[in-house]
Amino acid sequence: MSESRTVVLETTDYGPVEFICPAWCIGHAWQVGAGIGRNDITHNSIRVKASSDTFSHGYATVLRTWMTWAPFVELVPRVAVEVDMQGDYEAEEIRHLAGVLRTAANRMEQVAWQAIQAREVDV
Repeated sequence: MSESRTVVLETTDYGPVEFICPAWCIGHAWQVGAGIGRNDITHNSIRVKASSDTFSHGYATVLRTWMTWAPFVELVPRVAVEVDMQGDYEAEEIRHLAGVLRTAANRMEQVAWQAIQAREVDV
């Protein structure tokens, strides 16, 4: 992980806002020029994925999870989770999909543990 760094973003409500970016944050290029308010400033970590290859739906990402923190709104980092498993599956695929879900659960727990640790360091 990189060192903490100072970032300045232009906001629609407060003008330029300077803040310290935690070491786990991937940066704010996605927010530059986006017409955001100060409360929209959000730190995000890398996204962790759990994917599956199925007969019915091909290769698909079942879960994405990452740490996120809007420091002007939230007291501590949180965990974002996106799950996409909607559909009908062949009965033979279910054992494989259940394994993917166990992997997804482990990855969510790892990100949650990192968020708890970040609370002690970054906040």
